[in-house]
Amino acid sequence: MAGVRLEIRRSSALLLVAFFCIGHHLAGQNFTSTKQGRDVAEALRKFFDQPQSTPESLRSLASFDNLMGDHAKVIRSLAWEAYRAGRTRRELQKDFKADRVTSGKYLSPYVVRKVGKKPASGWPLFIAMHGGGGAPKQVNDSQWRMMQLYYKDHAEKGGYLYLALRAPTDEWNGFYTGYVYPLIAKLIRQFLIFEEVDPNKVFLMGYSHGGYGAFAIGPKMADRFAAIHSSAAAPTDGESSPKNLRNTPFTFMIGERDTAYGRLKRCIAFHKEVQKLRIRKDIYPSKMFLMRGHGHGGLPDRDHIKIMYPAIRNPVPKTLVWEPTDSVVSRFAWLEIPKPSKKQLVEASCDNNRIEIKLTKVEELNLYLDERLVDFSKPVIVRVNGIEVVNRALNPSVSSLCRTLEERGDPEFGFSVKGPLPLQLASVPKP
Repeated sequence: MAGVRLEIRRSSALLLVAFFCIGHHLAGQNFTSTKQGRDVAEALRKFFDQPQSTPESLRSLASFDNLMGDHAKVIRSLAWEAYRAGRTRRELQKDFKADRVTSGKYLSPYVVRKVGKKPASGWPLFIAMHGGGGAPKQVNDSQWRMMQLYYKDHAEKGGYLYLALRAPTDEWNGFYTGYVYPLIAKLIRQFLIFEEVDPNKVFLMGYSHGGYGAFAIGPKMADRFAAIHSSAAAPTDGESSPKNLRNTPFTFMIGERDTAYGRLKRCIAFHKEVQKLRIRKDIYPSKMFLMRGHGHGGLPDRDHIKIMYPAIRNPVPKTLVWEPTDSVVSRFAWLEIPKPSKKQLVEASCDNNRIEIKLTKVEELNLYLDERLVDFSKPVIVRVNGIEVVNRALNPSVSSLCRTLEERGDPEFGFSVKGPLPLQLASVPKP
């Protein structure tokens, strides 16, 4: 009888969850069918359809701010759909049709194929980067063609897009220098807009030259990926910070005989750094695969997609550690440093409307917040280096949602509050 009662309780709980989810779905449908909902959708469509946003167009959204409390999730969805159909789509369409991504003067072609059927939540996207680098164009082109077929298909895990990306140059660091990071961000934006990619299922992987790219792009932009993998490569001093991988699965494979350019030593040192950071089992999910008897080529990594596939990004983790390693990448999840540089460090946590931040050599910091992180019906308290700098209610706005959505081009990074912190009150250590 105890087993029967337990099963009844489980069934009742599942029914309650089902009714709760259906209720929220219907509530969203009900709002979009009301005059208010239609007015919001039309205002968002007009905003994102204009050639560019202006202070006047942002102010025009203010009349809908009072709806954010009850309808934030629905409005975020409406904003994303309007964004996907608006001016950014037109701006990116030429590149998408040409199977390429451009950033400034740099251009990377790609080849993409669909594997299996699209999941209900959207396509996972695997970005695969080729070997080569520091070689003639024909060599890198050959390596790119190889990468188009390198990682084996695993449709049995679920459908996904496999994208083999050509490095934008033939330089030795073509996948791991300053011009690459905006290009990768734009590539993700492109596929979120045109291919209905699941923003929480974007993956990055590469071999040799591409593996160095994964070691650089991955930690710098860990907030963009569900999981990252590198093979036959190594971290670059001052560019690959393991501290940024607190919430992101990161794996790397290295042959025990792959000692050129200090690859093996660097990988072992990186692994040891991660082990020091992993004070709990649920953080820093990084793993090194040391392959006995192997050198630089022929590593057994071609089935790695099936290992990575289950991972799902959490876009708003309650705890972040961010060590910028250049002046290019200025945003990380719900944080922004307007002037990032080496030797800066942010340690931030958000719990029960209390945000604790520890800063090292950071003089400007912006927070991005929404109902996933805080309860706007209560005051939000922010402490920086032990000093309280904010203690007040914050007001979510549709204009902030739209501005931050434009910044990242990611529906999960549209935040209804963005604001600078008064760090001059917090005795922030000077560089």
